[in-house]
Amino acid sequence: MKTRTFRFLSVATLALSALSAGAPALAHDGYFHGNGYYGRPYFVYPGQRVVIVRPPVFVPRPVFVYRPAPVYYAPAPVYYAAPAPVYYPAPAPVYYAQPWGTIGGAIAGAAIGGAVGDGRPGAIAAGSVIGAVIGSGLSR
Repeated sequence: MKTRTFRFLSVATLALSALSAGAPALAHDGYFHGNGYYGRPYFVYPGQRVVIVRPPVFVPRPVFVYRPAPVYYAPAPVYYAAPAPVYYPAPAPVYYAQPWGTIGGAIAGAAIGGAVGDGRPGAIAAGSVIGAVIGSGLSR
């Protein structure tokens, strides 16, 4: 026997043995019914279906018993007559500082900080804060 024929027969034997070993995996219990050209084929399992239905279980409703609310006795409230009104002198007026000093000081500080610091943003911000603090102190 030639080597080529031997190789072909050994490969065919291996393929046939692999197919026969895998055949039980392709088995099923039902019959194969195809749907022609429409839909997927499906399997039909002959015999009856067994359906187990458990009987319903009836449980009595729980009974809630409420106790009556406790009763507390207290003496009747005592009412007194309102005291006579006392007229106090009117409170002194309260004056709040206006924010214009703070705003003006911030503007002036920003202008001075920009001129002294050659337009650097840090100098402008520092001048604005210092000017606002000084301006709020002067407006009091």
